[in-house]
Amino acid sequence: MICLKQCFSLLFLSIFSFQNYAQSDNDENLKVGWSTVDITPDKPVLVAGQFHARLSEGVMDPVTATILALESGEGTNSEKTIWISCDLVGISDGMRATANLRDEIRNRVIKTIPTIRPEQIIVNATHTHAAPYVASTAPVEDIYGVSLEQMANGKPAMSPATYISFAADKIAEGVFDAWGKRKPGGMSLGLGHAVVGLNRLQALKHGKSRMYGNTNSSEFSHIEGHEDHSLNLMYFWDLNKQLTGVIINVAAPSQVSEHSYKLSADFWHDTKVALRKSLGDSIYVLAQASAAGDQSPHVMVGSKAEERMQQLLGFGEEGTGRGSLAQRKQIAKRLADEVIDLFPVMKANIEWQPEFKHEKKLVPLSRRLLSPEDVAEATEEAKSWQAEYDRLKAEVRDNPVMIETPRWYKDITISYSKLRRGLVVAERYELEKVQPKMPIEVHVLRIGDAVFATNPFELYLDYGMQMKAQSPAIQTFIVQLTGSGSYLPTKRSINGGAYGAVPASTLIGPKGGDELVAETLNIINTMW
Repeated sequence: MICLKQCFSLLFLSIFSFQNYAQSDNDENLKVGWSTVDITPDKPVLVAGQFHARLSEGVMDPVTATILALESGEGTNSEKTIWISCDLVGISDGMRATANLRDEIRNRVIKTIPTIRPEQIIVNATHTHAAPYVASTAPVEDIYGVSLEQMANGKPAMSPATYISFAADKIAEGVFDAWGKRKPGGMSLGLGHAVVGLNRLQALKHGKSRMYGNTNSSEFSHIEGHEDHSLNLMYFWDLNKQLTGVIINVAAPSQVSEHSYKLSADFWHDTKVALRKSLGDSIYVLAQASAAGDQSPHVMVGSKAEERMQQLLGFGEEGTGRGSLAQRKQIAKRLADEVIDLFPVMKANIEWQPEFKHEKKLVPLSRRLLSPEDVAEATEEAKSWQAEYDRLKAEVRDNPVMIETPRWYKDITISYSKLRRGLVVAERYELEKVQPKMPIEVHVLRIGDAVFATNPFELYLDYGMQMKAQSPAIQTFIVQLTGSGSYLPTKRSINGGAYGAVPASTLIGPKGGDELVAETLNIINTMW
């Protein structure tokens, strides 16, 4: 009997010791560090996301960058990844400009932390349409046909080039903070579902498609494509099993407040507020948009019922419906509820030593083949917008007092943007003759049984679903907008002819999309 008791005691101590070892500070543990920085400018800036220029008129809620520093192993050969999620419409990279946000961040980081390589730093955008413009460092007049000084009517304003430098400084400081805070921890992998992204293209009975528009019409046939309501989640914990942060990956851009002149992180701000209220003020939330080039949070069918529910849920104090704060809060509730519901299960299933691998590769993709007819049509359209721009420019010249009117620049900047949009088709037609392939940066990151795969595009959902379906990982996180890529539409959408699929909207076509899927899967398969 004594021997039996001693055996049970030894067995208990062995199990207890093993559990403590698994959670102890040892070389094999994943090391995790978090930080967040406010990248809201202190002066008016251009707001990205529409054809017309918008000079910011205040702050609805702060735009931020959340940084997750991960390391596995010890010394110079340890695997390292710095993941940065920004409340921006996109991340400018070397694809279109030499001076760009991605490289400005990388240059600052590696200068201070030489053990980190540029390719170990990933930067993604949540695609909020109410954030500072970072697509180019060119003079504002070259972007919108009107100078920043004219738009601001002599008041202080921050140029895109100055803002990119400002944001890069702030984000680099956040990286240094997160890297310095990294400690042994664990992660758990979760899957939920939340209705956030909805296909925004309506197919019409005559065979063509259009973006948005009233579906209460005899022309309406069906919604053009698929929707993905899965919610890929990754929770991170310290050695005391206290939650430190969570990655939330959803197939939707954050563009509810897309017409705002006030800066905003959109529904991600409301989601973070809701999660911190329930899980603690110190929780970090790293937001990712999965493939969602043809998705949006706007309801295409059944909007009246959605508005009613927003009111019943108590969100309607400042209005309901499309573009309202009520819509944002409704989305935030769906996201936060799912994360909170899974919390106990995730806490009971923590991996302390997950497989950790990261590979970056430049992948050449076939450019979209344009026809002479595409060029002729776009050039003709550009001519009409040139005439409109010239007319409006003359009107401002002859009536300079116009610039004292708030938002006086809206129409003239629309005309210039659409003029440039038409001319760019001819430029791409000539470029594809000498550069038929365009290299893009793809990252693949394995953490345990999950894999993250990036691309710089507003990638149509079908391509993301193909990667998810064929991936050997238990969960596959597709992360779009890790660069400044254009829309990447499907053949079906090109035939439909809606906004995101026309020549002016795209650098890469369906052939390149197929190449992206195949090459991404090739990289993923090497990790299994």
